[in-house]
Amino acid sequence: MRALRLKDLYNFPTVGGKNSSEKAMKIFQRIYQCMLAAGVCLLLMTGCAQSGGIQGQETTLQVDLLYPGADTTVEMGQRMRGIAQVWDSQGAPVMDARVTMIFFDPLGSQVAEVEMVAGAGDAYRSQEWTIPQRSVDGTWRVVVKAERGREAGEASAALMVKNSTSEYLLEQYGFWLDAPRMRNIQPQLAAEKGDVDNGLIRWGGLLTNQHIYVENWVEIHWRKGNYGLDSAETARRFLLEELGDLGFTPLREIGTFNLTKFKDWEAWQAPARGQLQRYNIEWMVFYAPEVDKTFALATTVVLGPVGVDMHTVLRGSFEVVAQPEAHGVAPKPLLDLLPGPRLISPPLGAEFKGTETPIVLEWEGTHKLAEDEYYEVVVDFDYRESNLEYHLYTRDNRVTLPELLYRSPNCRVFNWRVTLMRRTDVREDGSPQGEALSYPSLYWYVLWSYPSGEAQPFLSYCPNELN
Repeated sequence: MRALRLKDLYNFPTVGGKNSSEKAMKIFQRIYQCMLAAGVCLLLMTGCAQSGGIQGQETTLQVDLLYPGADTTVEMGQRMRGIAQVWDSQGAPVMDARVTMIFFDPLGSQVAEVEMVAGAGDAYRSQEWTIPQRSVDGTWRVVVKAERGREAGEASAALMVKNSTSEYLLEQYGFWLDAPRMRNIQPQLAAEKGDVDNGLIRWGGLLTNQHIYVENWVEIHWRKGNYGLDSAETARRFLLEELGDLGFTPLREIGTFNLTKFKDWEAWQAPARGQLQRYNIEWMVFYAPEVDKTFALATTVVLGPVGVDMHTVLRGSFEVVAQPEAHGVAPKPLLDLLPGPRLISPPLGAEFKGTETPIVLEWEGTHKLAEDEYYEVVVDFDYRESNLEYHLYTRDNRVTLPELLYRSPNCRVFNWRVTLMRRTDVREDGSPQGEALSYPSLYWYVLWSYPSGEAQPFLSYCPNELN
């Protein structure tokens, strides 16, 4: 059947004679006129809805949202800036508008409104804004609005916001720490071991645009139970004997522990020295009775801001949360090893010249060795941006550095550390091959140089000495 059109109303069949037909015609004409008028109103209303304008303003500004874009993903706690451009109806850039960027979370709640300022490249840039921690993750909406007198325009984009590493650590292990972002470092989890009761994480990063990198790291260890931290010695033993796996960089020494207060906990605080002198390290050891765990926090700073105690800043946000639902298991298990051997002599940084006096490395024996147990001493030294290793094996608790190393191209600095091993095989050269029974010792070094007046048999090229 053919569809009835509006103009067909004029030709609609009638009954009852001429008068009835005329009356019907007038009625249909009025209906037709009203429908036409309604159509015009509908079109006008549709146009207004599509414009997205503000009441009393004309939508004659075009807004292009350059950043964030549809594929932008950020973490809670991450800083970001928005970038947008505004054009008039003739396609010319508009640089005198009032422009704002508004953030809505997945629930539709407005989270923030940030001003945008005109600048280079015919673009508006927002002030730096941080996605709030402990927000709602998911798809957010970003709206940029531009207004100039009676003119207006807007644009929007989706922004994917995901949980931060801080949120992850809270859910997995029951403690909170803000991201270590000194000088806009983008931190990464460099290590994660253990579980909710016993574990460790190393979190931080560096900026690689300088010869000496800007770095910050936070290392957190936790063990279930109270380890009786009633003295500086028990705090030191907790680090060396219970934890063992210390530092993202090998530790050379741990300084004097002093009793202090960290948050509401009685704590022991001590400085430490990493492989290079520029590594400024500090340890904080304490027992948190509310979760029945003993914690050790290490903070490492390289080229921190002048006048700012970055150790306090990096650990300042730490808090423990008693939440039974935390059930985290790290990608890697904790190693179950004996404490590393305690080094005795030569003292850290001792200097020797020539070969008249043998350099004897000594350490405290861990126990009476079984038939298949031995100590492996790894000596490493740098030359021309290369790190070379020399391995020594003994069942004694001492070994002499061979003169071969003195004659090899080197940078005077010889690092050494000792590990208790169990033999599992024998190499072709007769040396043992094995598995570690203990953590490595601390990472000491000696300086071994040629006496004045004695020419060394190699050219010294040492851009990065280790002492």
